[in-house]
Amino acid sequence: MKIIANETSGFQFKRFALLGMSGLGKTFISRSLVKRDNWMHYSVDYEIGKILFKNKHRNLLNGFEVGNLTNLSDFLGKPGSPSMGGIPFSEYLTRQKLHRDAEIKATLHASSLVENSPELSHFVCDTSGSICELVNPSDEDDAILKSLSKNFLIICLEAPDSMYQVLINRFLAKPKPMYYEENFLHSLWQSFKNETPNINDHINPDDFMIYGFKALIKRRKAIFDSISKNWGISLNFENLRVVKSAADLVKAIQFEIASKIKS
Repeated sequence: MKIIANETSGFQFKRFALLGMSGLGKTFISRSLVKRDNWMHYSVDYEIGKILFKNKHRNLLNGFEVGNLTNLSDFLGKPGSPSMGGIPFSEYLTRQKLHRDAEIKATLHASSLVENSPELSHFVCDTSGSICELVNPSDEDDAILKSLSKNFLIICLEAPDSMYQVLINRFLAKPKPMYYEENFLHSLWQSFKNETPNINDHINPDDFMIYGFKALIKRRKAIFDSISKNWGISLNFENLRVVKSAADLVKAIQFEIASKIKS
């Protein structure tokens, strides 16, 4: 960062944007702040669904809430054999692009809320795990990161390698749809097809999801590391386990800021 994190309006007004892989606790922490300390919680995944489902897919709003985002995964789908629950790759690409556009809009809207009410405080923006696929942390003019850093303190949740293996194991047990950057997705799909004897209509969708996730998790970790280095701070998963309140979170942030300043 080019400015000290504790001098940002995001820190001063207690406006935090949580970034990181799905499963590291962004939503859990956010909802804890709501329940215990009455903070405002903005869930980007929930806002994505509201954007995607408002017209043609309005039925998917039924049962869709911050605590149950299953319909968003169902919308994305998985490429592969229809008999195994898959959809054509071309349709998968279409839905990926719709998700991308909705995520950009939903993420920037969080900043708009602050810009329209500069005094807004005690506000946690719970970003989607795929935000790293939309940004370039090396670009000082990246629209999304520049907007977030102007209005929030960006906090990337990191974890030891053992925790990432836990995420992989969870995914193996229950593969779910994911968003991929388009060029990376095309590369993954082609390399997967080169390694399987099955043609598109006979590909097991879960096999591709598992193949993709293993590649994705390494890629995303590197991007989030770069975001925390250039745009904010990082908080370790182990330290976050003790966070029970807003005061605990602020204390952990202050410790990390002090460490970053010293280094």
